[in-house]
Amino acid sequence: MVEVLKSSFEDLFPIIETCIRESSFVAFDTEFTGLTADSSNTETLFDDGPARYAKKRRDVQQFIMVQIGLSAFIEIPHENRYRVHTFNFYVYPGSFGSVNVKFLCQASALEFLCRHNFDFNKFIYDGISYLNEEQEKVLCNEIEELSVATDAECDYDEITVQEISSKISEWLATAKNEDKLVLEKPPSVSDYVLHSQLRQRFPAIWTISVDRLHVQCAKITEEKKSIILKEHEMENERVLNSMLGFTRVFRLLVKHRKPIVGHNCFMDLMLMYDKFYRPLPVKYSQFKEDISRLFPFVFDTKSMSASMRKSYKETGLFENTTLSRLYAAFQRRFDLYQPAIIHGQEGSKYREAEALHEAGYDAFMTGSVFLRIAHLKAVVHLSFAEAQPLPFSHLFSIISPDMGRLNLIRASVNDINLLGSDSKSLRPEWLLVRSRKRSQPLKPMQLAGLFSAFGSVDIRPRSRQEALLAVGNWGCVRDILSSLSKHPHITVRKYNMWKHSPVVRSLLW
Repeated sequence: MVEVLKSSFEDLFPIIETCIRESSFVAFDTEFTGLTADSSNTETLFDDGPARYAKKRRDVQQFIMVQIGLSAFIEIPHENRYRVHTFNFYVYPGSFGSVNVKFLCQASALEFLCRHNFDFNKFIYDGISYLNEEQEKVLCNEIEELSVATDAECDYDEITVQEISSKISEWLATAKNEDKLVLEKPPSVSDYVLHSQLRQRFPAIWTISVDRLHVQCAKITEEKKSIILKEHEMENERVLNSMLGFTRVFRLLVKHRKPIVGHNCFMDLMLMYDKFYRPLPVKYSQFKEDISRLFPFVFDTKSMSASMRKSYKETGLFENTTLSRLYAAFQRRFDLYQPAIIHGQEGSKYREAEALHEAGYDAFMTGSVFLRIAHLKAVVHLSFAEAQPLPFSHLFSIISPDMGRLNLIRASVNDINLLGSDSKSLRPEWLLVRSRKRSQPLKPMQLAGLFSAFGSVDIRPRSRQEALLAVGNWGCVRDILSSLSKHPHITVRKYNMWKHSPVVRSLLW
């Protein structure tokens, strides 16, 4: 594993680019500052794809990623082996000019990161910056116009800048070309703001920082200024590249069109879209269209493994589809001609010990599980005589039906389809709960306590006397209807939209 920080990013970027370019596929994982920004965004069994997207969009707009893991799996030809190069990036939204991101932190999410040895100092002090296209455009305009200071900064620092400007004005009255003036640099004004303001106010000078305490002004000719401005453009490019940071890696993934693999990665992809591409669109269909254009070959090992659970019920291989349990299950299993996975020279950390919930390690586990699932699907129907090592191109053709399907947890549908229409719900129909007496309104907390004993359920109040109930499985429906048929305070029946929906009834009436 290679740890990538702001201080090492530029040196490592060419290596990262080479690994992505040479890879057969890239697995990814992210860690973030929270999951649910508001109780109204809580995931429920009522959610279909558009409803879940709308909820997570509100969350993603307020949380940020703190760590990103990428594992590039490179096939070694004719050896039935893959060499994996894993990078663990700390990312932090740098501030510059008007680009100054506000974000939420959820206490439980930070506690989770603490339990898994997340280094908050690296995150804040040495995290790699990033921009989406909208932020990049704003920053480019500000750099070009030399107006990086925000209004708040200008108001706050105007008196200090004006004092320095007065001293420069007095000096310029008698100064000749190439004369220099050294002044104390005010600690309350950033270097970029100070230079921008002074160069705007005095076109005949150029300023540089002598050290962290002093700024030097030099009176120069137009010819010399044009030369300096060309050099300054290169400095502006360096500033922009520094602020783009991890976005440049994101664009490499888009450019090289490699299959990308996540585990339960719907929110991860939404975060990547919002932080590195564009603000998330309102329309769910637009998001699906855009993300499948950016990444045409997306796989979700959570969705893949869930779809195989029934076929492998006797083996228990997919009994638990959490990432760490899947990885452990495949480590105990041997399949004929299964490909070997070896770490690159920098991967000693993950060879020696696991690092669960470190984004790099989770990305490595995701890629490993993906490769084993693909191999298992390819050889499951082959006889011993037919079995042989299989290149990734063959594995890819076998798993292509899984492409674009992203798992949804606790929803009315099992997954969403980036490449087409979502599947229809396989969940039971909703149930309608009514109070037997108008004088006894339903109490959601009491209903939750009553129905939770039957399994996975969610409640949506419709009025003081009515509530809808979404249920996880058919057995749960059967048990509820039979056990509560004679309940003294409520009635429970199957919900029928034509009979029970006020909107439909009003239209029919």
